Amino acid sequence: MRTFPLTRPFTCPFVRQFVSTTVVVGLLVLPTALVLSGCSGDPDDPMTWAKQLPNLRTQKEALDHLANMDVEKARPAVPALIELYKDTHRQEHLEALARYKDDRAKPILIEALDYSDDDFDRATVAAGALGDMKATDAVDALIKAAEKPLPVKSRANNAKLAAMRALVRIGDKRATPTLTKVLGTSADEQDFALNQKAALGLAEMRDPAAIPALIKGLFMTGRGANIFHECRLALVRLGAPAVDPLIDLLNEKNADIQAMAKQLKFEEPAPVGTPGVVPKKAAILLGDLRARKAVPALQAKLKEKQRGDEHMAMLIALGFIADPAGVETLIAKAKDSKSDFLERNAAADGLYLAGDSRAVPTLFELAKSGYVTIDGQKGSNLRASAAIDFGRIAGADQYDAFKALAAKETEAVGKFAEALDRMAVAKECGKDVSCYGRKLSDPSWTRAEKAAFAIAFSGDAAKGIPLLIAAMKPLASIGPDRFPVHQAILYAMTRLGSKSCKECIDKLEKQIERDEKATRIPGARDLLGETRVALAVIQNKDQADAIPAAEASPTDAAAAGDNDAQPAKGKKKGAKPAGKKKGAKKK
Repeated sequence: MRTFPLTRPFTCPFVRQFVSTTVVVGLLVLPTALVLSGCSGDPDDPMTWAKQLPNLRTQKEALDHLANMDVEKARPAVPALIELYKDTHRQEHLEALARYKDDRAKPILIEALDYSDDDFDRATVAAGALGDMKATDAVDALIKAAEKPLPVKSRANNAKLAAMRALVRIGDKRATPTLTKVLGTSADEQDFALNQKAALGLAEMRDPAAIPALIKGLFMTGRGANIFHECRLALVRLGAPAVDPLIDLLNEKNADIQAMAKQLKFEEPAPVGTPGVVPKKAAILLGDLRARKAVPALQAKLKEKQRGDEHMAMLIALGFIADPAGVETLIAKAKDSKSDFLERNAAADGLYLAGDSRAVPTLFELAKSGYVTIDGQKGSNLRASAAIDFGRIAGADQYDAFKALAAKETEAVGKFAEALDRMAVAKECGKDVSCYGRKLSDPSWTRAEKAAFAIAFSGDAAKGIPLLIAAMKPLASIGPDRFPVHQAILYAMTRLGSKSCKECIDKLEKQIERDEKATRIPGARDLLGETRVALAVIQNKDQADAIPAAEASPTDAAAAGDNDAQPAKGKKKGAKPAGKKKGAKKK
């Protein structure tokens, strides 16, 4: 009689052993059923494992098996998991239960939100689960958890963050006062990351009641950081309700911010303060909101003496708004030889952003004759900038005139060549939107950027939007040298798209999700912020708000001819020396 060890183990719940049997010439002497007589239950049945949870020897294996089961299949084990957690109060047992998002677990999840500076992991798990469950009956407990006072550097701030995220996920407006309270707390009293997350949470909540706190947040700093972009995003998402408060901010009539400015000495010269920062930030937001209602206020503010660089922000805002009255202001400022060179430069930028055909002859004339005097020397800084802006907006009809102008250029040769490269795209494509779509992948970023602007100014959303969507790539795959093209595509989408454009919204949401993983790339974080703002602009925009195509007027080609003009002269007001811009030289 010989014995043979079986090469495969007999298994049943909680029994793992090799079995030897006695075999006599093919006759099984010892039935295997006897070996397995101590085992019971189906390993695919969750209740088989639920019964083993109280047993310390089998507990881990039971938890592992339940975790590997489909949630719905394993749901019958929830009562046993609840009893297990009540017995142990261990984090891993609460995690095992949280995956089911089962209403029967709510009482113990809510109870777990009561945490301390030393014991907070369970609260973090519970908050996440309650947020996923959209548990409105947990809002009060989550508010208490989010408002719990903690030391600035406490690791328990993770629980506060989790509670805030849960409140945002639930979306109950009762959370707004809590998030605004966290947002407005000084960095001396809490981790400034909480302020940032509160602002982003309010951006998701879109509750107009948060507007005062978000406006205050535009000016808050902590440990070398600020939350301007997070508060900016929230205000842009709120849309129309934010316009009037921002106009008050622009006019410096917000009492709370004026008191803050006085206390923190905003109007003191640098490095103590930043003169003009209040109207500057208001102007940026009004431009983001495309707030036509703000045009008169922006025009009036431009007539006041400039304290910092707020006038530049106002001129750019007028460009984004693209109201005809604002364009008139931009043209007048660009032509005003008595104005600061930097203001005229911003006006030129505003003109191309407006996409108004009246910008074309104005920009051509500036490129030709827009000399400025800086530090007593005649410079071509404005001419160089105007040439680039002209190249962004002008069409094929202006190619020959600009080519002739560029051929004569001796001072800002590089910038004029760059502008002519853009114009070559217009020459080739004319009014063919599909042609511009192909140029979006041109190896030259300047030519690709021109294509994006041409699609934006075409006014043809039906043809243009699919081309823009197809050309938009994750930031990690294109590299910083193509970021200007990405920015131009975003601008084009905000010009052509509206909240009815589902494909625009879906694409930008996916873009944001991917780009959130690329924020370590230099410049990617800021561009991610611009993508979020672009999405908010589109989501707030009605189709009726679409800006028409920037068609060239019959006089544009003639106005861009080779007529003589007298050089414009101006005085320096805080401008950089002539020649500092790449491609521009002193004369």
